[in-house]
Formats: sequence, structure tokens, C-alpha cells
Amino acid sequence: MKKQNFIRKVFLSMILPIILIFNAGLYAAENPAAPKPDYDVIVIGAGMGGLSAAAHLAVKGQKVLVLEKHFVVGGSTSKFTRGEFVFDVALHEMAGGGPGKMDRGLYQLLKATGVDKKVELYEVPHFYRSVFPGVDITLPPNWPGFKSELKKKWPEESEGIEKFHVLCADLFKDLMELRDLFRKGSVSGAFTQILVPFSQPTFFKWKDRTVKDLMDHCFKNEDLKAVVSQLWVFYGASVDRESALIFMAATESYLSDGAWHIKGTSQALANGYADRIRELGGTVKTGSLVTKILMENGRATGVRTADGKTYTARYIVANTDPYQLADKLVGRENLPAKYLAKIDAMKPANSLFGVYIGLNIDLKALGYNDTEIFYNTYRESMKNYEAMMKGDFDKGAVAITIYSNLGDPVYAPKGKSVVKLDAYSDISVWPKDRAEYNKLKAQKVDELIALAARVIPELKDPKNIIVKEGYTPRTIEHFTMNKGGVVYGFDLTPDQWEKVPNTTPVPNVFIASNWTQAWHGVGSCQINGWRAARLILDREGIE
Repeated sequence: MKKQNFIRKVFLSMILPIILIFNAGLYAAENPAAPKPDYDVIVIGAGMGGLSAAAHLAVKGQKVLVLEKHFVVGGSTSKFTRGEFVFDVALHEMAGGGPGKMDRGLYQLLKATGVDKKVELYEVPHFYRSVFPGVDITLPPNWPGFKSELKKKWPEESEGIEKFHVLCADLFKDLMELRDLFRKGSVSGAFTQILVPFSQPTFFKWKDRTVKDLMDHCFKNEDLKAVVSQLWVFYGASVDRESALIFMAATESYLSDGAWHIKGTSQALANGYADRIRELGGTVKTGSLVTKILMENGRATGVRTADGKTYTARYIVANTDPYQLADKLVGRENLPAKYLAKIDAMKPANSLFGVYIGLNIDLKALGYNDTEIFYNTYRESMKNYEAMMKGDFDKGAVAITIYSNLGDPVYAPKGKSVVKLDAYSDISVWPKDRAEYNKLKAQKVDELIALAARVIPELKDPKNIIVKEGYTPRTIEHFTMNKGGVVYGFDLTPDQWEKVPNTTPVPNVFIASNWTQAWHGVGSCQINGWRAARLILDREGIE
């Protein structure tokens, strides 16, 4: 018995500390745990990047909250009404495919979220009409028609026209093969990059070259070069500065996948996203300006809105520019100097100036069948670009979009027309003083209309114009909060084509906007949203 008691005491003396330690762990585990976040993901901003990110997260079962400062969703992908006229804020035409086309790019993402069932896409009847001294040509939105029209006018350039098609198709193929590179870890990603010169040779050859380099490589005739490169007006830089990559990829997408618009204006696309997010259990709140991302121990814990409300989440997606993220939302004190130096050193692209016009005449009945017309004072894009950036809008280029020619009756009553004029601009041109600003804007609105009237003379007669409303970089800055009213993100030059990644130095904060690596435009912003969502889903182990 004594021996048994001794053994028991020895056993207890050995095991008791272990039990106490173990119990201490149990008791610690029973302490109140950190409260469960309100949401899996909070998305700041309901532009295309934010809505796309939220939809791709919600369809995979994530609980999402979208907070938008404006009273409608969509950002620049929205509409407004003036009397009997409806105006698309920004969308001209959208690449990326649609029903009956190749299942790749943007339309593939719409189908993945179910948003394709919420919207009706239709192909635009014309690609674009290019007008400059000595040349006036309209091109169809498909490769056979595009090449045929060019060869009719410049038959001696047939070989170069075919070469251009092959290069654009090969570049797009290379990009599709690299589309998941952003998901790879540092080791596998580095290995893929080592193989790029051999696996994606077209991408490797053209990643550091300009649109001008591309035109000189394919063509000899300067007029042909100007016509084919005309879409420089969509991408934010003149051809001698603009990255060949975005130009080649967009051209291939437009001409193989089609140029598209949305029935009921681009607002229908934004509304379709919001409806789908709500169907999937997500929440979309308008009139909710996020003023701060809440930080704790180097990670985001949630957000605070202008009305003082706080919402918590495990991840944050910011549909903003990196400057807002650094200066207002996260705070520069929470970001490494290297990251701040990078974004501060990068050059933002330009902004826009334009005019929304409602006409009491039917332009189509008068013989204007085009939907997108580019009028250029000069053949050389740099001359047009420099004039616009100085504010000399009567000496630059203008994009003329006749929305009432798209075939959707939503824009204007029968017998009337809706036209939008767009030109590049810089915010420094526009005074901050309200009286000076209004005076200059009125003057420049008339200048831009006069330039467009060189193609559509009916615009010269004030009696034809019912609605005339201008916008400037300051308008864009007010509504989007993008620094300087920039609409294209960072300047898409060869040294900046990578822009910034969707990740940030804050491990659970991501960016989904036109400042990130899938470039800019209505379609590309949706791809940027998918990329941000995909990175979060990868971390959650959700395919």
C-alpha cells in the first residue's frame, strides 16, 4: 500500500504541472474570442472594378458588402437624364466578347458570375470612322471587313495589313497564356517569367515598344498608320508614347470578339452586377462614403464611413486609385517607403474634357450612319495630343459618339439625337475659381463643338441644340475622387505598362481599378475586379 501511495504521489507530482498548464490553455481558449467580422470582404466603391470583385466573391460564397459614395452604382459606367435625353456617362463601345462570339475575356467573366443573364449586349454597327486631312474612312468591327476596307484604299500595303493582324492575334494569345501569372508564388512565377521569351515571344518582343514602333514595323504609308492607330484616342497617350501591348490586345479583342454596347445604357450593366450581388446574399449600399480603412497590427480590420458607421471584414478591396489608398484610406504611415516611392514616381495618364449634346434633329435621317467618329486636326497624333493638353481644343482631336445611332431607343425620342464629344485634357488647364472656371468651360464647350462641326455641320446651328452640358477633369475628380480627374490610371507607356499589382503592402487589402495590371476601360476594370477577387479566393483555398 505504501509503495502504491508513493507511486501515486510521484505520478501526481509529475502530471499535475502538465494538467495545470493544459488547463491554463483551455481556460485561455475559453476567454472571449475576437468578435467575428461583419463580412468576409468589404468593397470600397461600386465602379466596374468593385462590382466585378464583389460578384466574383459572392458567387463563391463570400459574404460581401459594397459601399458606394454616389447615389447610384457604376461609377463612370452609368447614365444621367436631361429632359427627354439620356446620356451614357462614359462608355463608347466595349471589347471582350458577347453572345455567339469566342468564349474568352470579359464575356467569360460575366458568365462566371451570372451577370450575363442580367444584361442584354448588342454589337455596334460600326467600329470607327477616322477623319483627318486627306482621309475619311469607316471601318467595320471585324477582321475581314477591317482588312478589306484598308486594302481597298491601300492595296500596296496588303502584306503589312496581314502582318498586323497576325501580331495582334499572337499577342492576345500570349496574354491569355499569362493571365494566371499573378496568382503564382514567387518561385513558380519567376520560373514562368524566365520562359516568357520562348513561350510568349510576341509579348516579349513588344512589351517595351510603342504603337508608333508597331505601325512602322507593319506599314509604310503614313496615312494608313494614322488610320490603324486611331484608337490611341481611347487609351490615353499619343502613338509615340503609348504601349503597343494595350493597343494590340484591344484591337484583337474588338475585331475578333466584337465591339459591344449594353441595352438600356451602361447603367444596366452596373445595375445587373448590383442585382446579382444582392441575389447571392451580398449587400450594396449607396450614399456611403468610406473615409478610413481601420488598421490594427499592420492589417485592415474594417472601414469607417463619413456618417461615423464602422463595418468589419477579413479583407478589403479598394476600387480607388493608389493615392486615395495611401493618403486617405490606409494612411502613409501604414505603408512602406518603397511602395510610396513607387506610386509617387509613376506618371498618371491624362483626363478628359467633353460635351453632352441633345439635338432636335435626326442625324441618321440626315445621312450620318456612324456611331464613333474621330476627327483629327492633324494626321500626327502628337500634334493633336499637345493641342488638347494645352487647352486648344479647336486644334486637337475629338471623339464624336452618336449614341442615338446605336439602335437603342433609350437615348432620344424619335426624330432627335444624342451626341457626346470627348477630348483629352489636363486638370491644370481648369481654374479653381468658380467664376473663372465657368467662363472658360463655356468658351471651351463652344470650341469643341466647332471642331466636331467640321464633320457634322449641323452642330454649328444653335437652333439644333436643346441640351449642351460640358464636363472637365474637375468634374471627373469630384465624382470619382481620382487624382487630377484621371480616367486611365497610370500612363500606359512602355515603362509603365505593368502599372501596379492588385495586391498592396497591407496583406489583406487589394486594389481593383484601372490603375492596376489589367489596364483600363470598362472591360479591363471588370477584369481587375476579378483579379482582386481571385487573389482573395486563392488565399481562402477556394477555386
